[in-house]
Amino acid sequence: MANILYPAPLKVGSKIAICSLSSGLKEKYHARLDRVIDGLKHRGYEVVEGEFLRQNKPRDELDAKAHAKQLMGFLLDDEVAAIMPPMGGELAMEILPLLDFNAIKEAKPKWLVGFSDVSTIACALTAKCQWATLHSANLMQLHPDETNPYSLQIFETITYESGSKFEQGPSAYYQKNKPNYAQNPDELLAPSEPTQWQCLNYTDERTIEMSGRLFGGCLDTVGLLLDSPFLALHNFKKHSANEGLILYLENSELTPTTVARFLLSLKLAGVFDDINGLILGRSEITQSHHDAFDYRHALDVALGGCLFPVIIDADIGHVQPNLNLVNGAKCSLTADINQGKVLNASLNTELI
Repeated sequence: MANILYPAPLKVGSKIAICSLSSGLKEKYHARLDRVIDGLKHRGYEVVEGEFLRQNKPRDELDAKAHAKQLMGFLLDDEVAAIMPPMGGELAMEILPLLDFNAIKEAKPKWLVGFSDVSTIACALTAKCQWATLHSANLMQLHPDETNPYSLQIFETITYESGSKFEQGPSAYYQKNKPNYAQNPDELLAPSEPTQWQCLNYTDERTIEMSGRLFGGCLDTVGLLLDSPFLALHNFKKHSANEGLILYLENSELTPTTVARFLLSLKLAGVFDDINGLILGRSEITQSHHDAFDYRHALDVALGGCLFPVIIDADIGHVQPNLNLVNGAKCSLTADINQGKVLNASLNTELI
């Protein structure tokens, strides 16, 4: 396949751009923003803020062209080593047709870090420009006093040289409740619920292994674009035919019925053809009063007959913590399966 381009390792003095992709932060979150920016500075990074970062205008006053111009400025600036939006946003897909991907291809690669709607832009950069991008916790979750290893792994990953390897596994616990940064700007992750990855379609006792190039993000947004020219997944799969593809997705706001529709539409579009495995993150929404079935039933309907392994309830997305998944990197996952439970899982990533 075309070579994946890995950004230069960050070091003391590297410049990180903090910008919104589709809407700025409300004033009630500015205290938290100040904390996490201070944390970056304490690590020795130079921080530059985007002009819309602290603005939160009504939907009808947001200017997609202005946001696209701002992002292009950072993407083309060879002095910028990484771009870390504070959180995802709502409509990052608005700026996709306004980005000049040919110009981006000529620029020095830089890390785009985060999840949710950040993955909309990250997947496009990986698919169209072959830039590696990092699906991980968002900046707002990276308080300087945070000790969660998945959060700290971000600061390791962005310092890795091309060719580096690292290993991850399931968390011991996850955090069920959403943090309230407006009420407590110093809130840290407090995982309390036992983590248990599951295998949707294998219930017998066996060992599984899947390998390939990593690609994925938020189902709510990326799921609408996987068959579009902006994510160009079919072309990306062709280029990675020798290695295969591991696709990962996570749900933010979709009800179980809508999750089933999204996944079935991707299946019908051939998105799941020729992939080596699918990893799905935990879902915040497992049941809705107007749904005919729950989240697990929705997954069974859409994916139960898949021949490749389907791992669910993984540490990806809106139910923290987050694995550090490098779009474009070579990855392998090995695990033991026993009655549908995933045991002894190991996710190995190689930046090649």
